[in-house]
Order: sequence, then C-alpha cells, then structure tokens
Amino acid sequence: MTGLDLDQAGLEDLGRELGQAGRELGLAVADVTSADQAQAAVTALLDRRGRIDLLVNAAGISTMARVVDLTEADWDQTMAVNAKGVFLMTRAVLPSMLERGAGNVVSIASAAGKRGSRTLSHYSASKFAVIGFTQSVALEVAGSGIRANCVCPGLIATPMQDREVSWEAQLRGVTEQSVRDRYQAAVPLGRIGTPQDVAAAVVFLASDDSAYITGEAIDVGGGYALS
Repeated sequence: MTGLDLDQAGLEDLGRELGQAGRELGLAVADVTSADQAQAAVTALLDRRGRIDLLVNAAGISTMARVVDLTEADWDQTMAVNAKGVFLMTRAVLPSMLERGAGNVVSIASAAGKRGSRTLSHYSASKFAVIGFTQSVALEVAGSGIRANCVCPGLIATPMQDREVSWEAQLRGVTEQSVRDRYQAAVPLGRIGTPQDVAAAVVFLASDDSAYITGEAIDVGGGYALS
C-alpha cells in the first residue's frame, strides 16, 4: 500500500500509525493537479511494485463563500484538486490496469455531488464532476475487468468539517455549536459520521464482495441524502 499526498509530514504520521497496527505504508509526495507529477508517481510505483490493483482518489479541499463573493482562484483551485486530480490519477493508472485486464478505482465524491449546497457551489460542482467522470470511466472499462465507483460522504467529523463549521458560523452570524446542532439534526441516524464509516465503504468497494458493482455513487451519510 502506498500513500500519495502533498503533505509529507501527514503521510509520515499515517505511516507510523499503520506501522503500529502492523501495516506497511509506502510514501510518495506529489501534487495530483500536476499531470507530470501524477504520472511520475504512478510510474515509480509500477517500477517498484509491478502492478496497481486499486486506486483510491481521496485528495480534496474546500472553501466556503456565496456565489457573489466566490473568487475565480477558489473556483479554479477547488476544481483542480477535487476534479482534475481524480482525472489525472485515474488516467495515469488505467493503462497498466487495462494491460492486465484487472483493476479498481474508488473516488471520494460527496453528498454535495448529488445536490447543490449553499455557500459550497464550487465544491458541489467539483463533486458532481467526480460522479459524472466515474460513471463515464465505468462504462469505458466495464468490458476490461476494471470497476470504478464513488463514495459520497455526508456530514463526517474531519478537520475539513471543523473549518466549514467555523466558516458557516461566520457567514450566517451564528455560533459554531448551533451549526453543529443543525448538522446533527439533519442526519436521520442521529449522529455525525466518522472517517471509519467512510473507510468501511471504500474497503467494501475495493473488495470482491462488490464485484458486481460499478459506476455507482454510494451514500455514506446516515440517511442525510434522504433529509
């Protein structure tokens, strides 16, 4: 297993955490918005390991602003990381998967990729793009032994959500706790999700238990998509 990120320190922390659990993590530092860096990272991994069985596209960023206040720079950066990065990494791994006639791509989209979200128009647009791209890839490679699916997290307790809570509180002129209370009330199962909830869905899609599933965008949100 190899982790790829711009944040080398974060990768090293993850490597230590997995090491304590008896798992080995290779480290590769690259910018997924760069075609050259994405391809170089994949080529190096293929040279080292010989094959790539699974690609998980998990790089993502968010900012928050009303459309009238949204800057072109924020739009471009969000689309570059969240959508272009998925395209570049997927394009880089597909030739070797096609040559072998086997492979699996799982991309992290979002509940915001299925319906618009106030103050997150650019983020929502980028995640709609991930879902559409994934469906298209799934159709193109379905006869080649390769599957492509998405996971669509709802409200998940992460540092990204912590930032968004703060931004939303400022934009709406309310307290952060009131934002958190509103989030929790929007989830039929009554709790905010965890990264482990999302990881479980990724593991399922990466496994042979999902061998007859491709082109799907699976909600992991405690029923949030129903509310």
